[in-house]
Amino acid sequence: FLMALGLQGHLAALNTSDLTDYLSQGTITTTVGVFLGMAANKRGSCDPGVSKMLCLHVPSLLPPSFIPMDLASTVQAAAVAGIGLLYQKSSHRLMTEFLLNEIGRQPTKDQNTNDRESFALVCGLSLGLINLQKGKSTVNGLEDLKIEERLHRYISGVGADKFQNTPPPFPNGSQTEGDRNARIHESDMLNRDITAPGSILALGLMYIKSKNVSVASILKLPDTHFLLDYIRPDLLALRVLAKSLILWNVEPTAEWIDSQVPSVVQNSIEFMRKAAAKAISLGMGMGMDDEIDGNGDESKNDVADFDPQAVRQANAFIIAGACFSIGIRYAGSANREAAAAIFQRVMWFLELRDNKDATRQVQRPDLTTLTTCLCTSAISLAMVMAGTGDLDSFRLFRALRWSCDDNVTYGTHMIYGAAIGLLFLGGGKQTLGSSPEDVAMLIAAFFPHYPVLSSDNQYHLQALRHMYVLAAHDRILESVDVDSREKVCIPIELSLPDTPERIQSSTPFLVANNSNFVELRTKSDRYYPIVLKTTDWNSRGFMSNIFVKRKPGHLSYLQDPNALRSLSIQAGSTNSESFLNSIKMMSDDSVLASFVKYFCKAEKKGSYPGLLPEANSGFLRYCNLIANECMQEEKSEMLPLYLTLYRLMNSRSGEQTVSNVWDLRILRTYMRRKGLPSDKLLASVNLVSQELITLVCERMDGLLESAADLGEYKADESELMLPTEKVWYEVPLQSIF
Repeated sequence: FLMALGLQGHLAALNTSDLTDYLSQGTITTTVGVFLGMAANKRGSCDPGVSKMLCLHVPSLLPPSFIPMDLASTVQAAAVAGIGLLYQKSSHRLMTEFLLNEIGRQPTKDQNTNDRESFALVCGLSLGLINLQKGKSTVNGLEDLKIEERLHRYISGVGADKFQNTPPPFPNGSQTEGDRNARIHESDMLNRDITAPGSILALGLMYIKSKNVSVASILKLPDTHFLLDYIRPDLLALRVLAKSLILWNVEPTAEWIDSQVPSVVQNSIEFMRKAAAKAISLGMGMGMDDEIDGNGDESKNDVADFDPQAVRQANAFIIAGACFSIGIRYAGSANREAAAAIFQRVMWFLELRDNKDATRQVQRPDLTTLTTCLCTSAISLAMVMAGTGDLDSFRLFRALRWSCDDNVTYGTHMIYGAAIGLLFLGGGKQTLGSSPEDVAMLIAAFFPHYPVLSSDNQYHLQALRHMYVLAAHDRILESVDVDSREKVCIPIELSLPDTPERIQSSTPFLVANNSNFVELRTKSDRYYPIVLKTTDWNSRGFMSNIFVKRKPGHLSYLQDPNALRSLSIQAGSTNSESFLNSIKMMSDDSVLASFVKYFCKAEKKGSYPGLLPEANSGFLRYCNLIANECMQEEKSEMLPLYLTLYRLMNSRSGEQTVSNVWDLRILRTYMRRKGLPSDKLLASVNLVSQELITLVCERMDGLLESAADLGEYKADESELMLPTEKVWYEVPLQSIF
């Protein structure tokens, strides 16, 4: 729990006394969680307080005067891993020198013997984190450490005589009797099986994306059977991974995976396949290895020079390492080509495991190797499709996880469960990053060596399996209604650069890594259009929401999926009750809501005071129409004016007031100016329906003409004209002087 708080950035709230209470409990898991949580919370800050806490639990960093402490190897490894996180990308000289010495440290106390591989691996990962992507810039001030040469020695064992003057890993320069190991004696020899994994990853992380061919040549795969026998098969997968990190030339194809296998391995696999086919055709009952070892009719000079099992293991691990490289390179990208290439290899490993055909049996390594490679390929597929919830991948992982027998270990179940978790990362709202920091965390979390038990930390510190959290980023693109503040679903269109192709999708939308969309636009008639430039998506750590505004007269896609309840549909309905309910549902305007409540709904007795029955029904229809118009065009402020126009249109001669006629005259002027091409502002605004203004103006002319015909006044004598007529006909006002 403490580690989870740290990975989420919440552990900084603890003060020193709280940390002391947790560390004084003496529980290994609590101590490991505090170390990694605090280091992750202060990642890259070189915080002195956290640094002192971590260094205090690493015996090699303590001065000789300190009393020796019996610390569990797991605690020491967690402290070293925390140092790597704390000094990330700092090229700190002291820590770089310390970690470089610790990778090749000789075995010391007996209780720390079993986890030497894990400690050396953590030292290599931390060294790579401290000098992450520094490449040649790392040597500035660190030339005397000869980092590349020493890592080359740890990997291949060459150049041992150049480092006879290397500072010893102990501060006092010599081992005491209590520090000497009574179980292992390596004298001055270098155990590459322990130093190589961490050194390979450290070199790959230091030169990640540098495309340095010279450094990549250190990780060249063996091209002869003699050299192949001197390298542990699982280290071949790490070499393929580190080399792809340096060159960064990974292609998401099956051909690229096949190209990583050296020709000597390919030729040997092909020879074994042909030998098996010939044995089947001749009906021979001997084993495949006997035939390959030269007991058959084939030329002994061609087949007696290599170990078939070593070739099978090398072939499997190299292919698994290539799949892992594709998974790291295209993590979180949802690249279909990369997923298809890895999926094909997962099915190939499954066929090797389950198929009893002789031609497959000659390619099949031992079960442990096959299971490890199958798990590595599965987690690689999950990294590519992280957060997408891809159904094909989910079916595959579910089928793999379903198996349960004596050959299935804790690590197998763990990695398949992690693959399913990555597939639905963050509930489909997150995906994995592809920056150098994210790549380092993914390698630490999914290192291709899986435990037998939950407490197995011999080859890899299991607490690092949670480091994928630091590589997970929110990449979900959601649309939010500005009025209701609710998340809504709307259609969107994404534009690709240098091509007229458009991708149609809808929000919420998971923006994968390496997305090259340049423009996003909403494609909905229910919301106002929005156009966004998306060229900065790859540089942003999180995706912001799209704030949209719904057009009046429409419901959201969740409320009305088929657009059958829009106001334009309801306006033609004879059911006034449903129409009025739709208006109330689609508008948050209090003025419009009150108008609908009191003017658009007749009582059961069906009467408005002072109106005839036929006038009552006409006024009700008029109110419904203007409510519909004001709703769709968002102009509820015009409702009083519409009521005034209705009163003028239904008034009798002599009932007009000067104020009402002035309003009508202003509207007439507005209508005339709106038709002019020079006034674009008025042309873009529709305050009042022009048809209604024309109808009311004709009604006013008719009233005034009927009054003149009845002889109420003489139209040619301005002094006898009524004030309303003077206003309507724009007669200049006479001076009162």
